[in-house]
Amino acid sequence: MTQRNKNILLIVGLLLMLFFAYRFGFSKTFAISSEVTKLENQKQAYHSASAQLAALTNKEKQLDEILQKNNVEGSSLQNNILKTLNTLSNESGFTIVTFEEPHIFTDEATQKTTTTYNFTIQGDYKSLINVVYSLEQKYSFGNVILVDFEKKKNFRTRKTYLQCNVLLQRLN
Repeated sequence: MTQRNKNILLIVGLLLMLFFAYRFGFSKTFAISSEVTKLENQKQAYHSASAQLAALTNKEKQLDEILQKNNVEGSSLQNNILKTLNTLSNESGFTIVTFEEPHIFTDEATQKTTTTYNFTIQGDYKSLINVVYSLEQKYSFGNVILVDFEKKKNFRTRKTYLQCNVLLQRLN
């Protein structure tokens, strides 16, 4: 054998030895090291979870106090109406186009407050009528004082659609 062949065999042997060393020794060490790092991160998150829970509990109490202090009946009723409309929308297939801020009127003589909610929904006639019926008969949000159907046309798509403007009034 020549010196050149010996050097090639030596290099190939060295490469094989490095391959087997990595395959059976180093790779397992690297895998275990990354797993240890992952477990340490989980341990740290677990230990900080109790502190985060206490902070979130305190924050929830503060927010509850603020909500209780600023709780206006109309806003919670407005949220309930919107939630009901969303539920009915999922069932009936209409869409809510607008939901405006409620108009609040206080009669100075009797000190009674009247809140009027104005919203517009879009869909087919049957689903819109069912929504109006549900709001007036099944739910106790107030009286439906105006239902205004309007047929509109989208000039880009050349399709017509039906919109319904509803005024819901509640005496407080």
